[in-house]
Amino acid sequence: MKIALSLGRSPREMRFAQQLGLHYVVSALPANPKGYLELDDLRGARERFARYGLSFDVIENLPTPHYNKAMFGLPGRDEQLDQVCTTIRNMGKAGISVLQYQWMLLGGLRTETSPVGRGGARVSRFDWEVARRSPIAALDWRPGPDGLIHTPDRELSAEQVWDNLTYFLERLVPVAEEAGVKLAAHPDDAPIPSFMGVARILTSLEGLQRLIDTVPSPCSGLGFCQGTIASMAGVDMIDAIRHFGRQKKIFFAHFRNPRGQVPVFEEVFPDEGDSDMLAAIRAYREVGFDGVIRVDHAPAVVGDTHSERTFGYQVGYFKGLVDAVEVLDAGGVD
Repeated sequence: MKIALSLGRSPREMRFAQQLGLHYVVSALPANPKGYLELDDLRGARERFARYGLSFDVIENLPTPHYNKAMFGLPGRDEQLDQVCTTIRNMGKAGISVLQYQWMLLGGLRTETSPVGRGGARVSRFDWEVARRSPIAALDWRPGPDGLIHTPDRELSAEQVWDNLTYFLERLVPVAEEAGVKLAAHPDDAPIPSFMGVARILTSLEGLQRLIDTVPSPCSGLGFCQGTIASMAGVDMIDAIRHFGRQKKIFFAHFRNPRGQVPVFEEVFPDEGDSDMLAAIRAYREVGFDGVIRVDHAPAVVGDTHSERTFGYQVGYFKGLVDAVEVLDAGGVD
């Protein structure tokens, strides 16, 4: 597997990745008023990373303003999807092989960030009961065009949201196949079935499987967020790796290990969450996953203004697990 960081394009960030011994990077491009990512911008981003020895193969995520009407089933969605098809074609020409997108109509959900972690580290938390009492405060990253949090003006049922996602996939998957680009869906985070009257449909293994089966294609699969899947009620994340990995539907992954599951979970360091991360690495190897996987959602530690300390720790921990699995599977240590 290819260990990566999510980076911007500043020399500082790219040198940091070099210093950690990384060769892969995940990044995003800002929303374009034209509604698509331009070929020159995509090629330019790849070339800048390549100058630092970094391979840019995954876009995370498709800019929400490029397809928000499609998510909500609003007039103008066909024009948006035409432009997203242009993005996909341009990605193929630029050699960027994975486009992660999300179908979270209200974005991510968190209820607090407080110094409750190990040694006073600041960790993010989700508590469904708190979110019910203060729903606007739980909308943590989907600003509207004026910079304010977007709130729904109507309810949407699960089947309405599925209909919109099906329409999206039917339009995009054939283009992705032609361009050689894989579409990787991120699950709903937090994985609760509805919020503020708007359904969230990628909140269970059954929902993720339904997405895969809706428009079957080698180019339609998952951005497998370990943390989100591990926080789904009653789910064993290691079993989920095997389930989707055996289908070759994990196109990209996030290395994260929360403590707790819906209705309450918090994002702790990877060595103190509920999942066995050594077993996770073994499961990836077992199913032959060789894609990009990046560290994700690190707790904030003292003096860490650029998240370099905490991400450096996570990368080191991740590398240690990979090395340990290689030694163990080679029969070096029992």
